[in-house]
Amino acid sequence: EINTEPETSSGINAECPLRPGGKKVQQEVLKKRADDKKGMIEKVKKIRKGKAEQADADDFEINTEPETSSGKKGKDDINKKRKAKDSKYGFGGKKKMAKKNTQESAKDVTTFSSRIHSKPKRSAKNDKRMGGGKPSGKPSGKPQRPGKTKRANNKNRARNK
Repeated sequence: EINTEPETSSGINAECPLRPGGKKVQQEVLKKRADDKKGMIEKVKKIRKGKAEQADADDFEINTEPETSSGKKGKDDINKKRKAKDSKYGFGGKKKMAKKNTQESAKDVTTFSSRIHSKPKRSAKNDKRMGGGKPSGKPSGKPQRPGKTKRANNKNRARNK
């Protein structure tokens, strides 16, 4: 059985005087990092404006010369996904008035058949205006149902008998 308490307490006591110094070291490290970051940002700004010398630009591995058109992406590469969908499903466009007639569709008579689309010709046999139609006398086939007043009168006659 080894007692470790005195060793740990002595270790803690030994660290106590170093703590303020550690804080100072940490603050110096943080300050140095902030200064480095500020310097880097300034260099990047100079390079972007084109005022930096080539030596500064080499630190960042950036080409300070303006890019030529061959170095840039073409417009064809930008929307490959959009173009693929357009080719698969169609471009889109206006859909609300799709069934509306246009000048071209109204002029197109290739699908018109006079036998199907025209009205049947009138004949004296079928047209009442020309003296044809159903005969006004006895209806052929099934006897017609009497009107409302005749049915009421027949009902009253049956009661009075």
